[in-house]
Amino acid sequence: MLGRYFLHRERNFIVSLKMDISSIQRTAWHEFIRLMPKVELHLHLEGAFTFTTLLSLIKKYGGDSRVRSTSDLKDRFAYKDFPQFIETWKWKNQFFRVPEDFELSTFETLTDLHHQHVEYVEAFFSPWDFTENGLSMPDITRAVLTACRRAREEYGIRCSLIADLNRDHGAKLGMQRIDEVAGFIDQGVIGIGLGGSEHLYPADLFEEVFAKAKRYGLHRVAHAGEAAGPKSIWAALLKLDVERIGHGTRAGEDPLLLEELRRRKIPLEVCITSNACTGVVQSIATHPLKQYWDAGLVVTINTDDPTMFGCTLTDEYFLLMDRFGFTPEALRQICYNAIESTFLDGAGKRQLRTHLDEIWKDVPSDTHTHQSN
Repeated sequence: MLGRYFLHRERNFIVSLKMDISSIQRTAWHEFIRLMPKVELHLHLEGAFTFTTLLSLIKKYGGDSRVRSTSDLKDRFAYKDFPQFIETWKWKNQFFRVPEDFELSTFETLTDLHHQHVEYVEAFFSPWDFTENGLSMPDITRAVLTACRRAREEYGIRCSLIADLNRDHGAKLGMQRIDEVAGFIDQGVIGIGLGGSEHLYPADLFEEVFAKAKRYGLHRVAHAGEAAGPKSIWAALLKLDVERIGHGTRAGEDPLLLEELRRRKIPLEVCITSNACTGVVQSIATHPLKQYWDAGLVVTINTDDPTMFGCTLTDEYFLLMDRFGFTPEALRQICYNAIESTFLDGAGKRQLRTHLDEIWKDVPSDTHTHQSN
């Protein structure tokens, strides 16, 4: 139904592409990218709030003299360095004080993603970050799941949750938290992730935690190759038995690792703007994304903390074309990569592929296509 609506709404645009694909302007392709269905695999709900939502929560809890408008709020989220980023992250967390705040924020985030034509999200959430606010993991999780159900009912967007464990809290606490997560397996929580200080707490420490998660039937992903090098990615693969790698930015430092990722078809959750903002790469231009694509790795494109870093998933696809020279057909393959890298069942993936095929079927194949992964 959504696909038919999309095609009807954009029929004239699609026809214009078909009429003269060789002379189409970049702006026209931007419009197509904006409207094409998308999948997001690496997004932290705590970093994807909308400014409107956060401003409403700030006012709800007495206000902040420095923040009177969304413009002021955006200025508050301009960072000079990583310590200031962390300080700002903690500052905004204080305004999430009751479960309803998480329900509101999650719903508004999914509404925003819907307007970007994102159809499916596997989102990280970190309920344990808010225990200092007097909140429990079950209460936050139920609130977030309620928002996910409401967004699906109102907009058709689907969101599954991945509980993100913090390395800094240790494996012992991680073992306990797996039991909490397991209570929501049939309600929309599908997996666990591993974040935190990658360079200080190696993945090896969490081998039993991830083995326990696997026994429960939870999917497993880990941030690796972001704040540490290839050894971190190797450990995530060999010790944690992960199914996807979050970031993987430094994988290129080890040619054997690149070959292993290619051979095993391990998806990379690439976050270009995030990596540039946090200094993992010196600039967007130096990001190794294209190297990984050319090496035949399963590349997917994501936003990480879009509000915190001032980007959208649509923006990241613009970067692929504008800064990295990806052809339209290559963009299409990356969309397929994202679909195939989800933890959906076969029927769920087919539904997403069918809609993507509907949108692309009237667009002639690029004569300079990249070989698919």
